[in-house]
Amino acid sequence: MTVSRPRRTWLRDFRRTLHYLRPHSRQLVIGLLMAFGVGAFYTFTISSAIPLLKVIFADHETLADWLHRAESERRLGVSISADLPDNPAGLEIEKVAPTSRSAQRIHDGERIVGVAGKPFSSYQLMRLISQHPDRDLINVDVRSNVGELRRVDLHLRSYRWWSGLVERAASILPSGKSAEDRLRTLTLVVGVLLLMGILGGVCRFANEGLVAVAVQRAMHDLRASLATHVLRLPMQWHSSQPHGDTLGRFANDIGKVEVALSTLFGKTFREPLKAVGVLTLTLLIDWRLLLVALAGVPIGAVIIGVFGRIVGNSQKRASQSWGRLLDHLGERLAGIRVVKAYGMEVKEGGKFEEEDRTLTRAQTHIELADAATNPALEIMAMFAVAGFMLYGGLRVFNHELEPHLFFAALICLGGVFDPVRKLGNVNNRVHAGDAAARRLFELLDQPAEEPPATVSSAISPAAFLDKIEFRNVTFAYPSKSDRIVLSDVNLAVRKGEMVALVGGNGSGKTTLMSLLMRFFDPVRGAIFIDGVNIAEMSLEALRSRIGLVTQDAVVFSDSVRANIAYGANGVTDQIVRAAARQAHIDDFIEELHTDEMGRQARGFDAHITARTLSGGQRQRIAIARAILRDPPILILDEATSQVDTESERKIQEAMDDVTRGRTTIVIAHRFSTIARADRIVVLDGGRVVACGRHEQLLAESPFYVALCETQFAAGPGESVGAPLK
Repeated sequence: MTVSRPRRTWLRDFRRTLHYLRPHSRQLVIGLLMAFGVGAFYTFTISSAIPLLKVIFADHETLADWLHRAESERRLGVSISADLPDNPAGLEIEKVAPTSRSAQRIHDGERIVGVAGKPFSSYQLMRLISQHPDRDLINVDVRSNVGELRRVDLHLRSYRWWSGLVERAASILPSGKSAEDRLRTLTLVVGVLLLMGILGGVCRFANEGLVAVAVQRAMHDLRASLATHVLRLPMQWHSSQPHGDTLGRFANDIGKVEVALSTLFGKTFREPLKAVGVLTLTLLIDWRLLLVALAGVPIGAVIIGVFGRIVGNSQKRASQSWGRLLDHLGERLAGIRVVKAYGMEVKEGGKFEEEDRTLTRAQTHIELADAATNPALEIMAMFAVAGFMLYGGLRVFNHELEPHLFFAALICLGGVFDPVRKLGNVNNRVHAGDAAARRLFELLDQPAEEPPATVSSAISPAAFLDKIEFRNVTFAYPSKSDRIVLSDVNLAVRKGEMVALVGGNGSGKTTLMSLLMRFFDPVRGAIFIDGVNIAEMSLEALRSRIGLVTQDAVVFSDSVRANIAYGANGVTDQIVRAAARQAHIDDFIEELHTDEMGRQARGFDAHITARTLSGGQRQRIAIARAILRDPPILILDEATSQVDTESERKIQEAMDDVTRGRTTIVIAHRFSTIARADRIVVLDGGRVVACGRHEQLLAESPFYVALCETQFAAGPGESVGAPLK
């Protein structure tokens, strides 16, 4: 039986990004309203071709005469011969439309000669009909084709609001037919055209600018939400997710979504309004020409849809490849010393090139689809223009369409194809944005590190009063669930006790502390603090009680002060300096000097990075950070592994004060650290194999003796295999 796969909702992920625009809807709405102005002024600019052509090519009619004739034709429902000289014998009707309200009173070829016995010329009658406020023009004298004169009442179409605009425009225009008058008319039309262009440019600036502001602010919110959410994802996710892929989503995918949103609320909203305005103008000129021009629209829609799917699929492959490339390059740059030491520059470059080839293929498919979209639409447009010109020319030859109107319709057709051409790659951009948005929401949809939903009120350990207990704790990493890292670990650490965890690599020491911090949760068993299961505590309350110094000391790109006070809000400068003194780092801090963006900084204000400090210096800053936090529980994971003997001596002196009265769990290979422990817990293969003081373990645990002989580093004058004095 075939299982049907659920159909994917159209552009589902891209539509989800629209929620980030809601807080900025004011700028967006104003920007979109400005798009109506762009469309209106664009249409006015295109429509100016009609009066321009009329002024330049007419022999007898002025622009005002043409306006009167056009309005008279509308109101009477007839057609009147164009560009004829003013005939004192009256107005000849070329053809009466079947829909004319006076179709039964006047016929083709007849002539209106006067009103109420008063004779009028053809231009006077057209002015009278266009300006008549009523729907009936009474006592009209009409001469038939055989010369008979009769008096009828003509029924006109309604006087509309634009009729008044036509009259006002006609009254402004020069009425003379001399070269000087025609030049003045042309100057006036060109001036209006320039004004429309300026106003259209202002509207376009407001449209694009306000849409850009809304989109950029929405992208700021999306980036901030994504960054915050990624930092809140559990360690289980971080341990399996390549960092390069995550960075690629920030660097590449958000950019694609930004382009898609800008295109959607820019071109996709503005260009159709321009096209609709010009299409409406073409419809007013001649609806038959419009039908011919629109014949190729279905074919164009199919072309756009096909290329959009190609771009969407290629964008997904390109985004994934970008992530792998960044991950590969980031790892090699972080380990550049190893790469150079082993002469792997060329081979690593080859691996990069191989992955880059995959990215290039996907990007090439996107570019080719983009490159093919507009030419395909333009070829289709050429066929539409050819049909338009042949059909329009036929109607001009048959005197069914005025030449200047045909040329104006042709200009309108060009005005339609410009926005259509700009819309050609919109579908490609939106599909690329949808593919990129899918990768972003894959992160945002990951469940964040939260207390269990069933716990109505998180239990906060206000203070550490008694002990930490590991009860039958078993753990395996999710990526390797068949490999048990910890197996039935039972351990109790009393308040104020210093416990050292020792064991070979992979014995589970660091994993045990990760479980205490709830970076991971046990597969079986539980961890208790003062009898309360830490799974029932809020993460903030739990971790605020624990200070952590990791083996790989982390220093952030910031000032020394910010690094020491990391995670502690509102601490004073005196507290920061006191923590530095306790960690014995105030001496080298005062010597630090940096120049960031032209600003000099010294001491605690100096800007540091992981590259500007030695391993020992980074470790001592990390220790100062833990000292400043002043937690009741302290975890030192190889805290002195990167410090020289002199620095270690200073830190150990500080640690004697710091750990006094504080519950401390130490993971170390330094004998000087282990020797200070109240108890030593020996781990092997994820199990606790021995527990006791140094002398006791030397006597009872051969495995511990082996560790002392092979792994523990002794200081000057020390012997790790001898009892403590």
